[in-house]
Amino acid sequence: MTAPLTHRLIPPASAAQITVHGRKYDPANGAIDAYEHDALRLQANGWILIAPSGPTSQRPDSPVGNYPRVPGTKFWDTTISHLVVWNGKNWIKEDGTVG
Repeated sequence: MTAPLTHRLIPPASAAQITVHGRKYDPANGAIDAYEHDALRLQANGWILIAPSGPTSQRPDSPVGNYPRVPGTKFWDTTISHLVVWNGKNWIKEDGTVG
């Protein structure tokens, strides 16, 4: 897998609209997927990181690298619109089912 290009974030309750690298992020839109380098600036402004994000094909698949697949690894899968967590054998959705 190549490193995820986006990260899922949620805005803080008191956030105002912010422009990062020419892209506007409006907290009124709720959770968003932001480019990795934008996500860093958003976090510095109080936005909360949920997990790296991307389609199912970009889930981490190696135990090494920037986004290693080790037990407990979280990934927001934009294909199925669910947070999945690697348990060492499978990706598991929030409801406990294999995702």
